[in-house]
Amino acid sequence: MKIVDRIKAFVGIKATNNSKKELSLNDPDLARYLIGTEEISEGIFSVISRMSNVFGSLPLKMIDKNYKQPTDCAAFNLLSNGPRYFTKFDFFRDIEALRNYRGNAYVQIFRDTNGKICDLALIKPDACVPVIDRDSGELYYQVTATDNRDYSKIAYVHYMEILHFKQPRIGGVEGIDPSEVLKNTLNYDKEVRKISLKQLNGTNEGLKVRFESNMEEEAKAKVVKNIAQFYKDNGGLLVEENGVTIDRIQRDLVDSKLLDTDKIARSRIAMVYTVPEHFVGNSQTSYSSQEQLNTEYLTYRLVPDVTQYEEELNKKTLSPDEKKKGYRYKFNVASLLRGDTQSRGAFYQIMRRGGAYSANDLLRFEDMPPSNEAGMDEHHISGDLYPIGMDPAKRKSNSKSDVA
Repeated sequence: MKIVDRIKAFVGIKATNNSKKELSLNDPDLARYLIGTEEISEGIFSVISRMSNVFGSLPLKMIDKNYKQPTDCAAFNLLSNGPRYFTKFDFFRDIEALRNYRGNAYVQIFRDTNGKICDLALIKPDACVPVIDRDSGELYYQVTATDNRDYSKIAYVHYMEILHFKQPRIGGVEGIDPSEVLKNTLNYDKEVRKISLKQLNGTNEGLKVRFESNMEEEAKAKVVKNIAQFYKDNGGLLVEENGVTIDRIQRDLVDSKLLDTDKIARSRIAMVYTVPEHFVGNSQTSYSSQEQLNTEYLTYRLVPDVTQYEEELNKKTLSPDEKKKGYRYKFNVASLLRGDTQSRGAFYQIMRRGGAYSANDLLRFEDMPPSNEAGMDEHHISGDLYPIGMDPAKRKSNSKSDVA
């Protein structure tokens, strides 16, 4: 049976309203339903938390070919307000968290009778599998619906109705799961932690018992046992008896070499996720400013991610008419490069004197209300800059001959 025929066969099937598996904000199992029950390390959680929070905070705009902001795009208006019970921040943060944790994040598109997008819904990664129809060669997503039973209803959704955000892929449709790449690192880190816990469950002090006279082994064992029991019952107090000398031996709770393992694991997590190491708690850095750190993150991580989101949204949520008008999504990443006050001021001065920004533009960038005074929306250019084709004789000069 062709996939198209299977889709027709599933038309009219709806999930039970009183389903125990339906997603709800008040459902404490929502997180486990979406991301699974696997153990997650502190380093991976740190990376996912920071990247998803940054991405969710990025301003999203819709622009046309004239760089104006249209207001008649249903998909953009839905994303701006946030679909369902989400805000825009929550929606994109959750997508980015799923993508970084499981390698893939799926969002199903729902349209009204006019073909306009009216809703978007997250799908559990394990409940969505890409498949190719052998007859047509088209890509579909096998979506498993849930009802009172665990997994009993399957629908095949065309790829244009599924937003698929993914990690880099090799030869397939699905992105690579970063946790699988880090499996050996995480397993090694887990074993080292077990060793450390065993050491911590003991004591950092040892005792050396020396007998001044020869004793039978059974008698020695009895004396040592009594010393250990006395040490335990009296909070570490020891009393030496005649013929017995007790020396204390101090030792480290955790081998210093074991502590380096955690740093190595964090470094490898940062390498796999292509983020600066301070994202996972390694504080050592060769950068002199936060702006340089942000530039590295922006160049090697955020720009490729933003490009993927923009192209996926442009391809699947815009109608043919909207595409003809030049509509396209734009995430504004400039806010990450604002840097400190001095760097930001130098940048604004360049853009202002170069005629790119008006005074009111700068106020808006700083989240300040624009001024109604005359000239605040005008663009100016420095007096020492001239058009290339301008007659040199018409340029201003400070020479005395020109003044006369």
